[in-house]
Amino acid sequence: MIRRRFLLALGSCVPALAERTLGARWREIARTTDGTVGAAALHLGSGKLVSMNGDQPFPLASVCKLPIAMHLLALGDEGKLALDREIEVLPRDVWAGVSDIEKRWPAQRRFPLSELVELMVARSDNTAEETLFRIGGEGSAMAARFRQWKIDGVHVDRSERQCDLDRNGVVQQPPPDQWTDASLRALIDKISPEARHAAMLRYLSDPRDTGTPNGTVQLLARAFHGEVLSPASTARLIAVLKATTTFPGRLKGLLPPGTVVAHKTGSTGTVKGLTAATNDSGVIFLPGGGQLAVSVYVKASTRNDAARDRVIAQIAKAAFDSLAD
Repeated sequence: MIRRRFLLALGSCVPALAERTLGARWREIARTTDGTVGAAALHLGSGKLVSMNGDQPFPLASVCKLPIAMHLLALGDEGKLALDREIEVLPRDVWAGVSDIEKRWPAQRRFPLSELVELMVARSDNTAEETLFRIGGEGSAMAARFRQWKIDGVHVDRSERQCDLDRNGVVQQPPPDQWTDASLRALIDKISPEARHAAMLRYLSDPRDTGTPNGTVQLLARAFHGEVLSPASTARLIAVLKATTTFPGRLKGLLPPGTVVAHKTGSTGTVKGLTAATNDSGVIFLPGGGQLAVSVYVKASTRNDAARDRVIAQIAKAAFDSLAD
């Protein structure tokens, strides 16, 4: 009887020990970089959560495209938008650079909603994000959606383009209906590196457009458990997250070959050696059939791209090794 009680007690301690060990490993990894690292891992089957700086806000950057996509799919579920509806991309939406749509515009001005959602998530298309944020009702609609879903710790208040302007210190801005990619880039080019650096520091202390690691994995859990979208929309969301092509060296970087990860990355530019945000959040499909939601944020770092990506990859691998089925 004594031996049986000892074994039962030992079994109950093993998960707690594993969680403490994972937390210690994460802190060790975080010390290899500067800035602040936040992480959370939530096992979607057991509900086991491990986090580091889990309730601290971090700039979302393009991770905002995950809740925006969920909101647009919810509008479809509510009968307010149809996925086959053709959406017009306005001049104010067009963003050169990270955008497949920009390469086809203005020869093609209308795109199916389903394609915009897919490109926004899987290819991190900024033109798609601007278009969908606009037609989805912008920040007030996102706030209402988060209240409806009872999601705390995630805020989408501005479009990514507005965030970019604010982060670069563009104070005198034309109204959005007068935006063009060329004119906005010209405004940014006029700002000195010193002024842009000061603006980035302000951006880092701004509570808008931020996510906590704990809030982000809870958002993923609600989505993957099918609690906020219809079965069809849940399946569509997971499919586009699995199709993500950006920054494979982050969450996926050190996982075993062939591991499926449904995720969304986020990044900001670098000014005077300071990078505001380097992020990756998603769900790792475990070899035993389980799922592990992992969110990693690195903010205010002066390390190079490879070093920041490696921190995210190491944190994801440690979570995978500790919490896999």
